[in-house]
Amino acid sequence: MENNIVLPEDVIYLLDTLNKNGYEAYIVGGCVRDSILGRQPQDWDITTSALPEETKSLFPHTFDTGIQHGTITVVRNKVNYEITTYRLDGEYHDGRHPDAVQFTPDLKEDLLRRDFTMNAIAYHPKEGFQDPFSGREDIARELIRGVGVPAKRFQEDALRMLRCVRFAAQLGFAVEEETRTAMAENAALIEKISAERIHEELDKLWRSPYPEKLPLLLESGLLPHIDHLWAEQMGRLGEGLIPQLKAAPNTSACRWTLVLQNYREAEAKAFCKKLKFDNSTMKEIVLYLRHFHEETPQTAYGVRKLAGTLGEDITRRLFRMQAILHDKTAAQKAENLLDQVLAAGDCLNLKGLAVNGEELMAAGIPKGKHLGAVLNALLEDVLREPAHNEKNYLLQEAQKRKDEV
Repeated sequence: MENNIVLPEDVIYLLDTLNKNGYEAYIVGGCVRDSILGRQPQDWDITTSALPEETKSLFPHTFDTGIQHGTITVVRNKVNYEITTYRLDGEYHDGRHPDAVQFTPDLKEDLLRRDFTMNAIAYHPKEGFQDPFSGREDIARELIRGVGVPAKRFQEDALRMLRCVRFAAQLGFAVEEETRTAMAENAALIEKISAERIHEELDKLWRSPYPEKLPLLLESGLLPHIDHLWAEQMGRLGEGLIPQLKAAPNTSACRWTLVLQNYREAEAKAFCKKLKFDNSTMKEIVLYLRHFHEETPQTAYGVRKLAGTLGEDITRRLFRMQAILHDKTAAQKAENLLDQVLAAGDCLNLKGLAVNGEELMAAGIPKGKHLGAVLNALLEDVLREPAHNEKNYLLQEAQKRKDEV
């Protein structure tokens, strides 16, 4: 575990500037936690005794991120750094954001309002760690523990309950008993959280490296308050979902498809719309649900036809999920056939045909439905026999079909 943190030069500059002007300043939160764990922080957040206007006066390039909550963003060398004044949070009537904040000169009071002890650690290169809630000890024990009274932390911001499960799955940590109990007792508060934020946390959860932490979610009591049907389906899948998630391609659509594997297409669409999925991911999930219970193609023709419909990447991922859910040998054969088809450069769709609609119309095929029917017939011919994808051959075949209905 790291005893000292190597900070980027720009972060040191920000801390030094605040210090030289008489203010306390520390890096805080996730960047400290990740540094202790030897992980590369995604962001470097700073907490300070300086008021927002005082911070703004020290740096030439700033903008107001959440100035009502004490946060401004300093831009240095095209990188954004959030700097937040020490604060006390007021009441949380919406279960997510404080109604108001009160600035405080006391770092410990600022750390007390944070979610988990591992995220309530501050650090300064000259002063070392400020860790009043033993967060480093909990990190060493691989334990997630709510700061102060866990139930109060969840009542302030109900999303913290899902974040708790997500952190466990990302880090492989256990959840401390009082924190687990508080999560179960306050599960209904998740109903106050927006669908977008719930979706974001669940998406990170499915893609985390420790899906064996899934029982935390199943036992939390959160699922019925997110969606009743989904809670029932997850209960049926149970821990059998864990090895499936471990084996699946690490994309949102693939992982969510496994989570929704017993849904009908219409049910999946309704669920995705409820949780505000983007259209692209929703459509991909529906494609997988439509096809992965079908028989896996075992001929080059079948693979060409499927890849032409779904695209190369989705077809490959489909085969890999069929390997997880159905016949691994058949799925492996299908993926090998896909490799052969792609290596050979076989035509998979109308774009790959050696003739196009304009050339067929020039050859006398009338525009409209008949032209489309001829193109599709030529594609079917080429899918069955790739060597037929040659312009002269296809034009001759088109003439034969010229008068067909």
